[in-house]
Amino acid sequence: MFSVQDTINWYNNFQSGWGDTLQNRARLFVVPGMGHSRGGPATDNYDMVDAIVNWVEYGKAPDSVLATARGVGGTITSTNADVPASWSPNRTRPLCPYPKVARYNGSGNVESAANFSCR
Repeated sequence: MFSVQDTINWYNNFQSGWGDTLQNRARLFVVPGMGHSRGGPATDNYDMVDAIVNWVEYGKAPDSVLATARGVGGTITSTNADVPASWSPNRTRPLCPYPKVARYNGSGNVESAANFSCR
């Protein structure tokens, strides 16, 4: 069975060969709550392709990637039935490069990525 921990283990082993320069070569973005490829109680709608293009073509490595929930009643046409009813259907969160995680800054709307930082 697949586990995100398998990917984290692989990434940590990969890091052992590159040390402090790893973040210049590869980054791992974990989506909290997401299943193997989508779904789960997660903000599972994001554009990693543009982040990679900006990194490869323009040298701007992603410090975070904006992710949105696909809740019923949201602005995204395909919905994720696993999004809890208590969430805004358009909840956003930053996806952070491992080992950082999104942390609430302590003020502002908890449904908005603008009020979270990767730490």
